[in-house]
Amino acid sequence: MESNREHGEGRRDVVVYDPIEGRVAVFEAKYFHTIEDMEKDCEKALQQIDKKMYAKDYEEEYDEIFYYGIAFFRKRCLVKRMISD
Repeated sequence: MESNREHGEGRRDVVVYDPIEGRVAVFEAKYFHTIEDMEKDCEKALQQIDKKMYAKDYEEEYDEIFYYGIAFFRKRCLVKRMISD
């Protein structure tokens, strides 16, 4: 696992590696001030991973890349996952 190292066109929050199974997970987390926006904010986090190419460096080495968008509001969180093509 590593955190906040620059890849692609920016910095992603956390990356977790599974070299044995050939998988990697890229996490982008957001903290917001209204519970109503959590769903939309998860989507924004996923779009940021894709748009800024945070997973680009892992495409050659890993078979599966998972994107996780996380939105926090106080003690609640919502997590959405997208699998790279």
